[in-house]
This record gives sequence, structure tokens and C-alpha cells, in this order.
Amino acid sequence: MEKKTLIGIVVGVLVIIAVIIGLVVAANNQGKVVEPANQKLTKKEATYEITIAGVNVTPGKSFDKDSIAEEYEYSEIQSCAFDGQDHVYTYEHYEITCSYVDEKEEVYSVYFKDENVSTNEGIKITDTKSMMEQKYGTDYTEQEGKYIYTKGDVQLSFIVENDVITTIEYTLVLE
Repeated sequence: MEKKTLIGIVVGVLVIIAVIIGLVVAANNQGKVVEPANQKLTKKEATYEITIAGVNVTPGKSFDKDSIAEEYEYSEIQSCAFDGQDHVYTYEHYEITCSYVDEKEEVYSVYFKDENVSTNEGIKITDTKSMMEQKYGTDYTEQEGKYIYTKGDVQLSFIVENDVITTIEYTLVLE
């Protein structure tokens, strides 16, 4: 048998095997919902947790708007991270943005509006950069006055102007 014929047979067999594997995988996934890649959350062990008004509002966790006994304004905006609309709950001192993932509302971000709310570690707007570093260390990424700490699937960001924290935000890290 010639080499070309033998190579042709081997390639043909490999193609047939690949088609069979593809059919088996497709049959195993039949009836399963496959999420878009931008809605696949990372699930890592340790993360930056945030509790406000006694409620865990950590990005990536389920959110029940009725669990916080404060008045809020509700709005919807086109999501940049997920398909569909984000739900924005604006409270007096903070804002929680959520999206539907796996048919449940999950926190995407938490934004502090003023110094009346603090991180679980006690840092608030109006604190200094050195106070931030004492609580969180110096293992951050700095981008023009924005200090970003990443732990697990949450980014904790601080904007510092003239050595004073002016903004704090928790955001979910997406794959």
C-alpha cells in the first residue's frame, strides 16, 4: 500500500472518531441549558464579603430586596456584564446593582455613596489611604488613583484623592 493511501485512511479514521465524540457530547448535553460565557460566575473560596444593614450583599450572592428594611429607589439599566437589564436599588447611603443569573437575582456591585457605610473591615469614605493599607495591605493594582484589591471573585476598589478615600465599590469578577 502506498504511503498516501495509508495517510488518507488514518486521517479518515480520525475524522470519524471526532464526529462520534461530537455526537456523544451533544447527546449528553441534550436538554441542558448552556449559559452564555459572560454569565458564568467564578466560584472561588475566599472573597471580600460585605454586609450592610445586617444583610450579606456580597457580589455573586443572591439578593432579596425585601431583606433590607430601608426605602430605596428602583431603576433598570442595560447591563454591560450580563444579558438583559440590571436592577439598581439606590438607598440613602449606598447603591446595589443586581442581575438575574440562573433565574435568581444576584448582586453584581455595591457602591458606597458617603461615609455613613463602611466595609466589613471598617474602612469608609473620608478615611485615608494609609488606613486602607493598614486594613487591606499593599497588594493592590493602582490605576490613576484607583486602588483595586482582588480576592476570589470580588474586586474591592477605592478611589483616593489627596490621600482621602472618595469612592468605595465592590464588583463581581466575571470569567
